[in-house]
Amino acid sequence: MAMSRRIIHKVAQRFADGNFKGRLLLLPVANPPALEANSRNTPIDDVNMNRVFPGNADGWFTEQLAAAITESFLNVIDVYIDFHAGGDLATVDYIYILNDEALSRSFGSKVHYRPKADLSGTYYRGISCGITLERGIPTVGVELGGGRIDQSHYVERGVQGVINIMSQLDLIDSGQQQAPPGQIVVNEIAIIRPHHGGLMINEAPPLGEVVGNDAILGRVISPYTHEELEVIRNPFERGVMILAHQDATVMFPGCYGYMIGNMPTAEAS
Repeated sequence: MAMSRRIIHKVAQRFADGNFKGRLLLLPVANPPALEANSRNTPIDDVNMNRVFPGNADGWFTEQLAAAITESFLNVIDVYIDFHAGGDLATVDYIYILNDEALSRSFGSKVHYRPKADLSGTYYRGISCGITLERGIPTVGVELGGGRIDQSHYVERGVQGVINIMSQLDLIDSGQQQAPPGQIVVNEIAIIRPHHGGLMINEAPPLGEVVGNDAILGRVISPYTHEELEVIRNPFERGVMILAHQDATVMFPGCYGYMIGNMPTAEAS
């Protein structure tokens, strides 16, 4: 996604002078054909590369590409920061806690997600961080930004997050690290998908804010008749906003509408 590439570009500029310990490997574009098509799937074979790792050197184009990235990148790094965003329509803001909690928390985001799935199980099979988790490499999964809004704030946070992690690893002066905010760790996330197509009108609070029981998150209306087709509500007694559509966007049934973390079972710190 464009957001992630902007963060990596800024990081490359920031550390171009080599004033840090160790080695910094950056992969700004993993799948050039998908980038050109602005698609998750490779247009050559219609495969999502982040579902086929470690790839197959004798397989489809996307599988061969994943195999090359595994061999030349994922198998030679000591720490992995895996950047994702919400795409063209939705904005997202949370961090996965995977196999190094201190490193994940050091990035500086407010909301974290601790998956219940076994890190060695099928949940991570096929995605890039599954390779690093299997090797025992400290891995930070970042979900940040996206949507049809100004991304500058998220780019700045992403760059500072990398700086924080490099400081945590003693690769740069610790004085460059920013103290993280009060953090929430959720163990359960609800993905809410609309059942009707139309124009999504957002009514949810900002990402990272708490939303009450049965609160209205958004409404799907017909762009032709202005009829209200669906009201989307918070499914939890108390939730925290993780993904939303910050502007009115066209939706189809089954698209990502909202992601909400369950606060009653969350860990606060």
